[in-house]
Amino acid sequence: MTNPSDSENEEEKEERDKPGEESELREKLEDISYRLARIERVLARIEPEMGDFKQSTRVIREGMDFYGSLFEMMGRFTGRQRLQRRFPEIGKDEISRLIVEALEGGKPLNISQLTVAVRRHRGTASRRIVRERIQRLIEIGIIQESHRDKKATYYKIADELL
Repeated sequence: MTNPSDSENEEEKEERDKPGEESELREKLEDISYRLARIERVLARIEPEMGDFKQSTRVIREGMDFYGSLFEMMGRFTGRQRLQRRFPEIGKDEISRLIVEALEGGKPLNISQLTVAVRRHRGTASRRIVRERIQRLIEIGIIQESHRDKKATYYKIADELL
């Protein structure tokens, strides 16, 4: 059995310990508050410089995007001219030009792969139209069949033109 005086002693002990815990918590809170104030001061000094840095990187990124798009446009233009000089039979047929561009990579491609390549640049293209253009390009001697597998026929630039 517990002695009533023992329970009073425990309560007294708890009461005496509370002020110690509170002062320890106050000290920790003050330390955290002090550290937070230091962080705020450092951020206040850095923030104006970060604004300039962010603006500079934005301007650099925009400039690179501009020059990147300019180089891409020039590449498309010179590529188109080169193809028209090399294959005047293509004329202004964009789909035929895109098929030849895709095959100029050297890797033989099937109709599905060529349709995807045309769609990537043009936005739309049907397999039927791509197949018709391939047949026309074979007839004029610009491309030829490379090989067949169980599912598809692969095409490449005609050997005479390489």
